[in-house]
Amino acid sequence: MYLKFSDDDEVYSHVKYDAEEKCFSAVNSKNVCLKCENYLNLNVEENLEDYFFKILNTDILNRENDIFQVYDKQANVRLGWIFPIQALLSKEHDYAENSFFLKYAYIAIYLLLENVNEENMRNSSDILRITDFYPEDAIIFVLCKSNCMQINDFCYEDYIVDLFGHGYSCLPYSAIGEKDVCVEKRINIRKISKDVKEKMFIVEVFKSLLVQTNLLPLAKFHMLYQIVELLIGDIFSYEFTNFSKKISEDTNNLFDLKDELQKITGEKYRVKELFNTYSRIDGILKEKLMDVCNEILKEASKKEKFDVGDSLYSVRCLVFHNYGSIPSEARELIEAINEIFEKVVIELLITFNTSCLK
Repeated sequence: MYLKFSDDDEVYSHVKYDAEEKCFSAVNSKNVCLKCENYLNLNVEENLEDYFFKILNTDILNRENDIFQVYDKQANVRLGWIFPIQALLSKEHDYAENSFFLKYAYIAIYLLLENVNEENMRNSSDILRITDFYPEDAIIFVLCKSNCMQINDFCYEDYIVDLFGHGYSCLPYSAIGEKDVCVEKRINIRKISKDVKEKMFIVEVFKSLLVQTNLLPLAKFHMLYQIVELLIGDIFSYEFTNFSKKISEDTNNLFDLKDELQKITGEKYRVKELFNTYSRIDGILKEKLMDVCNEILKEASKKEKFDVGDSLYSVRCLVFHNYGSIPSEARELIEAINEIFEKVVIELLITFNTSCLK
């Protein structure tokens, strides 16, 4: 912690918890304590070094009762708890007496105060409030390091895509559509596929670029399709490697193999393969994307398609190369496509797999 007020020469440099007062305080070099406002009867956690936190945003899950335990779905390991900062400032919610939440509330308040780095922010006062330093609509995700270590190759950024799908973003964002949260107040999040985790652009898209393009449907469609192009680029690399092996193994049939080479260079073929071979997308979700893509194709007097990859590729060509053929009143359908397309891209990134075909 580093906290210095504009009307005070003293620096508050560390945080302590007063068990009798049942509250945290910022402490300066003269051992003067500045209490932090507290509404909860916190449960003390001694091993504070075993935790870290992230600040997230949401516009649909920021009520006081939107408090969830967060699990790695594949490993069934609890990573931590996620809750609005307002849950720390009220006892009028369902978890105000939950001993497990109260431990994480203790941890969260400590970590938030310890993270304060403010100089000459304002005049000093008699009491501190967490929201003096953090937005009132902030979402706090507290993770347990020892639990995270149970996950092979744990990396927080591997979960950003699926957190986005649940309505949580790194920047303020108006999420589209309802988000599914289990009635047991538990969120199960998944890592992106190991086949794509080295592509930093993907994390950048879900950290910031989708937020920046949210109010521009055409730009957002383009950004989502960039992910598809990354994945079909990997499909080409994988299939071309296999094609090269065929050539080296059978040099007598080079002429017969030319059709296969032409096939794998085709973008439409690889988009269809992405959906049908290299990923596992729920059939209903694929059908929804195909239907909404066909709506705009029909409005533009284009042929409807009967395969999700085919319909998406046709919309891609329409939007990128023949946008003017879409009637102006039908262009709002791009936003409807984006709502489903965003969910589909998240599933693609989580389930994309080339290694299973080797």
